[in-house]
Amino acid sequence: MDIRVATLCDFAQIREGLLFVHSAGITRVYRESFPAPIGVMLALVLEMSPVEANVANKIRVRVEDADGFKLAEMVGEMQVKLGSGHDPGEMVNVPFVADFRNIKLPKPGRYQVAVYPEVEGASPVALGFRAAVRNKT
Repeated sequence: MDIRVATLCDFAQIREGLLFVHSAGITRVYRESFPAPIGVMLALVLEMSPVEANVANKIRVRVEDADGFKLAEMVGEMQVKLGSGHDPGEMVNVPFVADFRNIKLPKPGRYQVAVYPEVEGASPVALGFRAAVRNKT
């Protein structure tokens, strides 16, 4: 399993096996005061071999502060039943969405959303962002 697409966004959903993403590439979140909701979702596209896709695969996603302290965690499981539309040996793209919009950030600072595929040989990915107080002008 490889992570081919990973982004923080305002909204994401999966429809008919396709990933729909709105306002992607978030690296800053501005709030009036803290604690405040994070207000972001994670959108992923995982590439799997037919063998990997045919068995249950787990993925763990964590929201962490700059010191690695866990604010939230989600564990998801995915399995794809391959149909006649796939060629033998063809890699499979599997979309995945995690909704963290209501998770509270305790204070301004650096945070990350870290993705840990629980598959041998898969590399984790971390998407860092900064939370800051919105300037009142």
